[in-house]
Amino acid sequence: MTVVGNPRSWSCQWLPILILLLGTGHGPGVEGVTHYKAGDPVILYVNKVGPYHNPQETYHYYQLPVCCPEKIRHKSLSLGEVLDGDRMAESLYEIRFRENVEKRILCHMQLSSAQVEQLRQAIEELYYFEFVVDDLPIRGFVGYMEESGFLPHSHKIGLWTHLDFHLEFHGDRIIFANVSVRDVKPHSLDGLRPDEFLGLTHTYSVRWSETSVERRSDRRRGDDGGFFPRTLEIHWLSIINSMVLVFLLVGFVAVILMRVLRNDLARYNLDEETTSAGSGDDFDQGDNGWKIIHTDVFRFPPYRGLLCAVLGVGAQFLALGTVPFFLTWSVVNSVHWANGSTQALPATTILLLLTVWLLVGFPLTVIGGIFGKNNASPFDAPCRTKNIAREIPPQPWYKSTVIHMTVGGFLPFSAISVELYYIFATVWGREQYTLYGILFFVFAILLSVGACISIALTYFQLSGEDYRWWWRSVLSVGSTGLFIFLYSVFYYARRSNMSGAVQTVEFFGYSLLTGYVFFLMLGTISFFSSLKFIRYIYVNLKMD
Repeated sequence: MTVVGNPRSWSCQWLPILILLLGTGHGPGVEGVTHYKAGDPVILYVNKVGPYHNPQETYHYYQLPVCCPEKIRHKSLSLGEVLDGDRMAESLYEIRFRENVEKRILCHMQLSSAQVEQLRQAIEELYYFEFVVDDLPIRGFVGYMEESGFLPHSHKIGLWTHLDFHLEFHGDRIIFANVSVRDVKPHSLDGLRPDEFLGLTHTYSVRWSETSVERRSDRRRGDDGGFFPRTLEIHWLSIINSMVLVFLLVGFVAVILMRVLRNDLARYNLDEETTSAGSGDDFDQGDNGWKIIHTDVFRFPPYRGLLCAVLGVGAQFLALGTVPFFLTWSVVNSVHWANGSTQALPATTILLLLTVWLLVGFPLTVIGGIFGKNNASPFDAPCRTKNIAREIPPQPWYKSTVIHMTVGGFLPFSAISVELYYIFATVWGREQYTLYGILFFVFAILLSVGACISIALTYFQLSGEDYRWWWRSVLSVGSTGLFIFLYSVFYYARRSNMSGAVQTVEFFGYSLLTGYVFFLMLGTISFFSSLKFIRYIYVNLKMD
């Protein structure tokens, strides 16, 4: 048995780190191709088990009371495999290349009532297992559950004690692997007394068949051939809805708002010429609207250092790997560890990731800060700011921060709400999202809607002689992140079948971080859109 491909040199060991930094994952089926001779042993690795509807909740296969060798030998895994929750170990299955096996005994077991209850609970939660043969994943359900009738109600649970492995080969390579229980009767786990032991005999069969397909990626199987869903339909209604919303908002800003601005500029500039040619009264006398606050509109807000940090982090996503993310990840990882999940990263992997950050992320952050400090230019405001701040008149309720956050967050959220379901179904479900061009288009729509809403809300705020736009512009559209988090609560309760402490902590932990990311990102877009707009209107305003 020989392996074709580059040897795993020292540099290759660091390749998964580069893959991680590029944001790509690692899964079975991408390593070197293995060539076999007839009769060569083919190693089957057991990997993980977990609830079908909780994609992030996985455990080591040998945590269940199943056939297990006396000494468990684990396979050496790459960083990408560890991050994906893989924990491969050698199994008791004896498979040889192109040699069929008929109902060979794997092991005999005597299960206690506690072990039977553990299996029953796993089957009721739709636990599936994942094996790996020559880097090809094999998945199937641990057992069988049947519920029928209302009166009388029947609840039957059975364990699959026999597995049929079907492997296809082309020449000296394995092309496809699958497991089936189609013609197998499950072993009932019902009716066991607390002090009774259950005797089980696990068996398996292996069937080889030749195929004309030469490459694994060339296989085209229907829905019955895949254990998980593979594709999502294109949702044109969502896209059309988002486009209509964008056109309406852009039209509102470009036509109505610009027309109002043109009238304001004409009126204000005419008033300025009349005042200069008349008695020479003070500029502020007999005036109102956004012109009267020109000496305060560029007054720095409170906590401007925090505002700069928010804008900097929102503009550079690399900085999002600091404290909030590490804290949330620590809680999630601790819950996984306490429950024995394979999604918990080992200490060695954590140290490796910290080393990567110390050697790459931290120096780049310091270098970026030095460049930013040395190349930063002073803030150039088109209007001079007075030393004494102007008193802000009372504002109506519909110009409050809460109302602006509600309007500014809901409209961008409505542009992506339908698409958001498919993203959640991919990240937290078993769907496979492939429409990345449409996703990028919807992301551009989100940014456009956020910018337009920010400009409109900022104009209405300034028209009420309220110059505290700095933080308001960040909060108004940044509140879209809050709507996204509220949607995640709705998705968890009404659109998913997720359950359990492990999955719940992970879902809401990372959903909270997702909302935080969108808050920073859209808040930054909103701020710079408002800043550009304010510069434009005050540069075109004639002032002494």
